[in-house]
Amino acid sequence: MFSRSYNLQEYISFKLTGSRLIISSCWLIYIGIAARLGIIYFKWDANMVLGLALLPYICKVKRGGLSLRHLVPAIVFTTVAVCFPIKTNLFLALLFSALLFFENLKGKISLVLFLLLLLISPAFEYISNTFSFPLRIWLSEVAASLFASMGMEASAAGNIIRFKGFEFSVDQACAGLHMLATSFMICLFIIAHYQRQAAKQLHLVWILFLLVFTFALNILCNLCRILLLVFFKIPAGTTMHDLTGIICLLIYVVLPLLFLSSFVLKRTEKPYIDPRFYKTIRLAPDELRFPLIHLVLAVALVVITINIKSIDDLEDKSVSNVSLPGYKKSVLESGVIKFENTGALVYVKPSPFYCPEHDPMICWQGSGYVFSTIKKEVIAGRQVYLGVLTKAKDKIYAAWWFDNGNMKSINEFEWRWAAAKGAKPFYLVNVNAATEATLLEAVKNLPAIKQ
Repeated sequence: MFSRSYNLQEYISFKLTGSRLIISSCWLIYIGIAARLGIIYFKWDANMVLGLALLPYICKVKRGGLSLRHLVPAIVFTTVAVCFPIKTNLFLALLFSALLFFENLKGKISLVLFLLLLLISPAFEYISNTFSFPLRIWLSEVAASLFASMGMEASAAGNIIRFKGFEFSVDQACAGLHMLATSFMICLFIIAHYQRQAAKQLHLVWILFLLVFTFALNILCNLCRILLLVFFKIPAGTTMHDLTGIICLLIYVVLPLLFLSSFVLKRTEKPYIDPRFYKTIRLAPDELRFPLIHLVLAVALVVITINIKSIDDLEDKSVSNVSLPGYKKSVLESGVIKFENTGALVYVKPSPFYCPEHDPMICWQGSGYVFSTIKKEVIAGRQVYLGVLTKAKDKIYAAWWFDNGNMKSINEFEWRWAAAKGAKPFYLVNVNAATEATLLEAVKNLPAIKQ
C-alpha cells in the first residue's frame, strides 16, 4: 500500500478522513471558479503578471502542518457573498475557502502567499484608487511647500504644481503612484527570500510591520520623484520620466527594505521545535479533514458563481424618492439619478459604504474624457472637488462630493464611517456645466438632497 511519511506533532488528536470524490470535486470547483474570475474579474496588467511570476518562489507549504485558521473567514465571506453575490465577495470567499481546503489536505501555506494573492486582486486596486486621490493632492501641496521653503517660486492648486512658470500634473495615470502594489510585492519577495535563507518564518505582526514601513517608503519615494520631475522639468511620457521613477523606487524602497528585512529576521527568535516534531507517523496520501465543511463551502461557491451580479444590479433601483427642487429628474438603468436644468447637469449615484466608489475620475474617463486639473474648494459652506475634463474640443467643468441630506463630505473615511454607523444613505453628487462660472453658480445654489 502506498504511503508517505510526514513530520507531525504527536499531540494532534484529530483523525484524518475524507472522500476521494469530495477532494476531486473541490479541486475542480475551486480551479473552475478561479479560471472564471481570471476572465471576468482580474486585470491582466503588469502587477498581475509580476505577482504570478513570484508565486512559485513565495509559495511555501509546511507539509502535514494542517490548520483551521481560515475556517472563520471562509464562512464569513461565503455568507457575505451569498447575500451580496458580487465578484469581489466571490473572490474573497474563494480565497479563504481554497486556503482552508489546501491547509486541511496538504499543509499550512505561508502567509506571504495569502498577502500576495490579495495584492494582485482588483480588490486591492479598488481600495488603492479610492484613497489615492487625497494622497495625490497632499503630495502636491507638500512638494510645493518644500520648494517654497527653499526660496523657490512654487505653488500647488489641487494636483497641479506651478514651478517657475511650469505646470506639473500629479495625475491618476502617474506611474509613481501605481508603484504601491509593486512595492508591496517586492517587500513580500524580500521577506520570502530571507525566510528561505534563514530557515525562519516571520510572525504576521512583523510582516504587517514591514508592509506598513513599505507604504511609508512608497510615500517618500513618490515625493522625491515629484520633486525631481518638477525641479528638472521632466515631461510625462518620456524615458527620463519613467527612469526617474524606477531609480527612486530602487533607492527609497528596495534598498531600505533589503536592510530592514535582514535586520528583523536576524533578531527574531529561532522557532522552537518540539522533540516530538520529528516523530514519524504514516498517513494515507491526500486525506482531507472535515470533508463535509469543504463540500458545503464548495457548493455555496458554485451557487454564488451562478448568481453573480454587478454592484449596480444590487443597488436599490427604487431610490427614486431622492429629489432636487427645481431640477427635472430621470432615473437611468444603472440606478443613477439624473437631474438637469438650464446650464447644469447633476448625477446622483447611491453609494453604499462597503462598495468601491466610481467617482467622476473613473466614470468620465471611461467615456474618453481626461482630467486636466483637480482641486479642493469650499463653495457655499460645502467642501467639494473641482475638475476640468477635456475630450478633443469638448470641455466639461465638474464638481463632486458625497451627500446624504444632512452631511456633506469629500473625506472617504468620514462618510463611509458615518454610513456604517447607521446614518442616512449617502449619494455621490456630481454637478457638471459648460463653463466654470456656471458650475460655481450651480453648486452654490444647489438645494439640499431630499430623501
